[in-house]
Amino acid sequence: QSPGSRVRSASLLGVMQVVSALFLAVLALASAEFKASKEEGGVLVLDESNFDAALEAHPAGIMVEFYAPWCGHCKKLAPEYKKAAGKLMELDPPVRIAMVDATEERGLAEKYGIRGFPSLKFFRGGEPTDYEGGRTERDIVQFMKKKTGPSTKALESKASLQKLQESNEVMVAGFFPNMESAEAKVFLDLAASVDDFEFFHTSEVDLIEDAKENSFVIFKQFDEKRNDFAVSAKTEVAEAREFLDSMATPKVIEFSQERTKQIFRGPVQVHSLTFIDKKASYADGVLATLNEIADEHRGKMLHIYVPSTEDRVMSYFGFKADELPKSVIADMSAEGAMKKYVFEGKDLTAEGLIKFEKDFFEGALTPTLKSEEDKPSNMKAPVKVITGKSFQKNVIESGKDVLVEFYAPWCGHCKALAPKYDELAEKFEGVDSVMIAKMDATANEIDHPDVNVRGFPTLFFFPKNGSPVQYDGGREVDDFVKYLREHSSSDFELDGGVKGGPSFKDEL
Repeated sequence: QSPGSRVRSASLLGVMQVVSALFLAVLALASAEFKASKEEGGVLVLDESNFDAALEAHPAGIMVEFYAPWCGHCKKLAPEYKKAAGKLMELDPPVRIAMVDATEERGLAEKYGIRGFPSLKFFRGGEPTDYEGGRTERDIVQFMKKKTGPSTKALESKASLQKLQESNEVMVAGFFPNMESAEAKVFLDLAASVDDFEFFHTSEVDLIEDAKENSFVIFKQFDEKRNDFAVSAKTEVAEAREFLDSMATPKVIEFSQERTKQIFRGPVQVHSLTFIDKKASYADGVLATLNEIADEHRGKMLHIYVPSTEDRVMSYFGFKADELPKSVIADMSAEGAMKKYVFEGKDLTAEGLIKFEKDFFEGALTPTLKSEEDKPSNMKAPVKVITGKSFQKNVIESGKDVLVEFYAPWCGHCKALAPKYDELAEKFEGVDSVMIAKMDATANEIDHPDVNVRGFPTLFFFPKNGSPVQYDGGREVDDFVKYLREHSSSDFELDGGVKGGPSFKDEL
């Protein structure tokens, strides 16, 4: 590195530091002018009267949780959210997070499209984006520090790099002699696009051991411990991001609630899931096998092991503890519902699993569909019960317009909907052209290109002579009636009223 380039880099970094300091000073003054009328554990309590003022007072960004007092997930989040608030207030300048009772502030909830609880949104410049990260103190603090601060920070010393490696499961450090170069711009753009990890940079040749000029290093506390990526002027940010996403994920991941974002919202949408009892004698051998084969399709498939204690995941895939170990490929990359392929081999050997995955990528496997046994009584109640086996006959070939609720027995929102859905079905018992039905989506599956069930409850309307449409309207009986009046293919009488064709549109 020439003396001239060192001077230019030092000069640029100096300018960046001055601008950053001025920016932070402005933020501190703005936030100091805003005073919430109420706080809970360091969390600002917002309502219609002070919401906009809070956004204006925090131009670098503020997170807002829209919650309901009765919501179990909100109660579980509360202590982590308050701990995060405390940590963020210790920063200089302080970073704030807030909450809104959506059951009281219905106007705000409607304005920002709140459909479930808790809903967390990050606001910058008044514009919201959904927060889809983890729900722990650490996740929230890391996200807010990244969003409200510079996308990459200067490394101070080898000692500071060592501390960062020890305190972060994953971190990224770049060595760029000239921070104005095309190569450095790729790194800066990459850092700005990633919320999950902290990024650091240096122009000093000896701060990152064995790092080459114009490269970045992924330091991690698992697998290979580090991965190096060389950046050229022609490198696309997407290429660097693909490498980062692949290498910053463990080769074999243990499923946990904290990992759900990394697993389900990452770019790799084909997952090999292996279900095990971690205390069983076979567990170590199965995990060793997974680590042996994981490199084969790294970047195209995630390898995940699911402990038998994850009851909901076990139930969703239809496995019981005494049946383990089991392996299944879950493909969420295609349109429509997730497709599952259960490994039918007797033992989970490396050879067997490698062939299983190879067959999947070559399109040689047939999806596995679950179904409960069909019973005559299923079609006698006002709400008809549909199974995987009866779906084609009782819905697609029924000759009726059918509204189907895909639900989970443990889902709180489904339980809240149940009495209203029963009432709706009773209203339509005398209407031959319309059927109100439900399917337990944890015990039954269908293979339909236009039906994608990713949450509960999910409702689809299957018109007699058309393609299914997801129902996104209100959840009151009148909302459903209004929708069916507009979309049914045949006239019907209901409580003395005649359906006369679409005369209005329900915008919800």
